[in-house]
Amino acid sequence: MRWLPLVLVLLGNLAYHLGQKRVPAGAHALVATLTMYVVGTATCLVLLPLVPPLPTRASAAAALSWSVALAGVGIVAIEVGFLLAYRQGWGISSAALTATSLLALLLLPIGVLVFHEAWSPSRLLGFALCVAGLWLVERG
Repeated sequence: MRWLPLVLVLLGNLAYHLGQKRVPAGAHALVATLTMYVVGTATCLVLLPLVPPLPTRASAAAALSWSVALAGVGIVAIEVGFLLAYRQGWGISSAALTATSLLALLLLPIGVLVFHEAWSPSRLLGFALCVAGLWLVERG
């Protein structure tokens, strides 16, 4: 059960990148993104009664926070960024890998310094492997 959320992330990312890579070249990037949000909103509305607990007024009000708004702006930047990257010729096999590796390099120190997450030799090695992986991907 611990891996179920990550399986959802994996399947969602797979659908996301396959869909993004196939957005027609003539489609305006922001209109395509808006259409994705309409479909996403419809999906949320269908799933809302199926995912416990059912929302309350308090939980709905708590969702109206600056952090949720920040994540919303981030989602748009991610989606438009990947769409534009694919249109500029980035491969589906390298764009996500490069972005995720760079993100890991940013989030590791933020996790330690801001959220007081543990730093270990294995995480330091992972950090070094991300740097090495980026170098290898960019050479290819």
